[in-house]
Amino acid sequence: MKSKKVNLLEGPILSNILIFSLPIFLGMVFQTFYNLVDSIVVGKYVSADALAAVGTTSPISNLLVGMMTGFPVGASVVAAQFLGADQKEKIKPTISTTFWFLLVFSLGLMAVGLLLSSHIMRWVNVPKNIYDDTVAYFRIYILGLLFMALYNFYAAFLRSVGDSTTPLIFLIISSVLNIFGDLFFVLVLHMGVAGVAWATVIAQGISVLLCTLYTRKKSEYFQFKKGELVFDRELFKHILRLGLPSGIQASITGLGFVMVQSLINSYGSVSIAAYTAASKMEQITNLPMSGIAQGLALFIGQNIGAGQESRAKSGLYRSAAFTVLISALMSALILLAGPYLMQLFVNAEDAEVIDVGARFMRIWAPLIVLHASQECFVSFLRGSGDSVFSMISMFFDLITRMVMAYVFALACKMGFMGIAWAIPCGWLLASICSVIRYFSGGWKTKRVV
Repeated sequence: MKSKKVNLLEGPILSNILIFSLPIFLGMVFQTFYNLVDSIVVGKYVSADALAAVGTTSPISNLLVGMMTGFPVGASVVAAQFLGADQKEKIKPTISTTFWFLLVFSLGLMAVGLLLSSHIMRWVNVPKNIYDDTVAYFRIYILGLLFMALYNFYAAFLRSVGDSTTPLIFLIISSVLNIFGDLFFVLVLHMGVAGVAWATVIAQGISVLLCTLYTRKKSEYFQFKKGELVFDRELFKHILRLGLPSGIQASITGLGFVMVQSLINSYGSVSIAAYTAASKMEQITNLPMSGIAQGLALFIGQNIGAGQESRAKSGLYRSAAFTVLISALMSALILLAGPYLMQLFVNAEDAEVIDVGARFMRIWAPLIVLHASQECFVSFLRGSGDSVFSMISMFFDLITRMVMAYVFALACKMGFMGIAWAIPCGWLLASICSVIRYFSGGWKTKRVV
């Protein structure tokens, strides 16, 4: 298998970013399929309560998954800057150091998640009628954290050296296997919620196996000789400085939803099912912007490392304009086809779930443009090495969503729909913070090289 690398240091700016980002976007689409297909299969072939059980674990799962995906993305910026600065000898120890950290960290999270799973579900006020299914799904899902961490480790570092296609190929294979696994475990073995969880874990394990076999044969940066698989403490300081804030940043949205999950659960299983489907649609509409933003971060990292600041800025402006256009299309799709999109997750007979979910989405859909702006400017900060402030701007998103959800729902007596109004409030504040930081120039002193 031979994958084409995109030169981010030369040539047309926007087209190169888009070509490089396309496999990342498609990879995010297929990665989203893991949990999305779980929701669709149980919602269609088990029950709306089963969908609620899967959905109520999503914010907690996303909190953990965010760290497993965000940390490698931040760490890969270190490798991208080394590549741009032509310090390629530092890329391999950067990769090995990140590997050891992720191995230990993911195993630790798995242990904690398994031990506290039943307590966590009580803390977020899971209704009794879906409690057992919720705990069962979460316990099995948490077993895949190591696989998730290792896949994103391989994907992030392959992208940092210009190869965004290979991770996509393996993810497509595992996603297709996950779909068939969901259907087999649910329709043939009648395992319900537990079945879709096992299908996800198995598919993730296969994607890691494929990445391992490929990189050992095809990528010089993953071919470790005796004594090369090291943990470099000095490099780890740079990796931690960029990786930890990126991991926390990726977890922030999940953390915000965990903090309001008890509020959501208080409105009953119909609202939980509606919220589950609506939040999945939010993830889907954000995928194009997030894919471009991840590609932009590595574009920025390489060009900042090479001292091409003006090219990096041009990449930001052109990417931002393109994502605004994409966000307008996403807004129109939800406003025009909300009820039909809800029926991807539940049967037409679940009319109340469809109605509540469609109304929920119509509230935040016109303001997706705020999220597009936020994604691009935050990615510029992360790519330039200013990952702490990019994390801070996302923290404002978290706090705003959490506080305003309770204010709108309870203090303003808007009920369940008040939670929807809190979402664009978070986007707005995070966008303002990241734009101010960019124009202040504080990011200019944060590069690794």
